[in-house]
Amino acid sequence: MVRLDEEAFSQDRYYHPRPGPGEKVPVQILNFTRVFAAWSPELKATLFFEKAPDESEAYGLKRVREAVILYVYDWLAGREGIIELTNAEFAQFMEVYEAFLRKLGEIQYSREKKGRKTDNVFELKESPFIIREVKKGPFSDKL
Repeated sequence: MVRLDEEAFSQDRYYHPRPGPGEKVPVQILNFTRVFAAWSPELKATLFFEKAPDESEAYGLKRVREAVILYVYDWLAGREGIIELTNAEFAQFMEVYEAFLRKLGEIQYSREKKGRKTDNVFELKESPFIIREVKKGPFSDKL
């Protein structure tokens, strides 16, 4: 039996939005955090750690890596979930997120298959509504 400290949590307790080929899921970003991830063959699950696990071979952990966990709200499913990102995917996400903060709109999440690997991709769908500044003055003048 693998005994892990309380600083680890399994991703199996969380929902993972997984759009199909060509499908885009609108998501709202709740939070993100940098963690260490490792595969546990005994538990058959990926475990996330706040600190790098010491002696990962003693616990039987494989593929220890640094990752970014993105906490999102999936609007189509109506529930919260997590997405594990590599550093390259996180850099692409931050570009989209900064554009979202400037222009508003909707962040769409999709997955693209490239050879044997599946990449997480984020896009910004700009809002069709025009955002105007509110001008000070009596409301009766505007009528």
